[in-house]
Amino acid sequence: MAHIEEKPFLFRLKREWPAYLYLLPMLVVLLLLTIYPISLTFYYSLTFNGPLPAPGIPPNTYVGLRNYNIIGTSDLPLTETLIMNSFFWATASIVIFIAVGLGLAAILNQPLRGKTVYRTLLLFPWAMPAFITILTWSNMLNFNFGIINAILGLFSIPPVQWTTGGFWAVWGGLLLMNTWLSFPYYMVVFLAAMQSIPKDLYESAEIDGASILYRFTHITVPYIGSTVGFVALMGWLFTFNNFYPIYLVTAGGPGNLTSIFVVRVFQEAFERSHYSLAATYTVIDFIIMLFVAIPAIKYTRLSEGWFK
Repeated sequence: MAHIEEKPFLFRLKREWPAYLYLLPMLVVLLLLTIYPISLTFYYSLTFNGPLPAPGIPPNTYVGLRNYNIIGTSDLPLTETLIMNSFFWATASIVIFIAVGLGLAAILNQPLRGKTVYRTLLLFPWAMPAFITILTWSNMLNFNFGIINAILGLFSIPPVQWTTGGFWAVWGGLLLMNTWLSFPYYMVVFLAAMQSIPKDLYESAEIDGASILYRFTHITVPYIGSTVGFVALMGWLFTFNNFYPIYLVTAGGPGNLTSIFVVRVFQEAFERSHYSLAATYTVIDFIIMLFVAIPAIKYTRLSEGWFK
């Protein structure tokens, strides 16, 4: 006899209609809070709605791909900058997060005295409201009175323009701040994954004379590989559109040096009132994330068992 999941959908609907009825409120909420806004954003990207002069085009008029043409022609240098900055911001952040998270998790997974105290202290950045932490870091990175430049001065290092300087200075400050905001999450996830590894494997490897590095690369990494892959992908997607750290510290400046898609969307919509152009940037951002997420999910086998 065929399993119920192998039956046609109409057969299952007739037999299990109460279950679908219970799902209806959730589906309605999903429609209102997710599908409707996304659809509306796509629609706005195909209309004219903004302060820029457009002779003969009244507001809310359907203009087809006009906005995409603007972004791909006259605004192409800006669009290329947004793409490069967004990829750099997300990729560099995730590499640092994983390195710091794995390192701290590996240390805390060892039989150390006072591990509870260390774990508690390392969770403090995660416990603080992100908005307040970002504003605090903004003051710490200040060129004139920031504590970071004061510390550098103790070692006779010239002060750094963390918010208005060159590429590596500005991005270095943002990545340092973002690492402080995010590393506790990655540390906790990786530590939980490491603690699920059977201790017998480590004991056997230690008896055979395996070094700490060998045990880490041949036991720890293979066992937590799927966890690292999933966290890396989700973290990359989140950081790609992480608005607050950049906007509150540099607002995308100096110039467009640190501007990413989500910052440009905010500026177009709420500072320039050009909602159709903001919607167009949002759609492009969404498409880029799909092109990254779908192959990553497929080739890392993260979706195995999702649809069983």
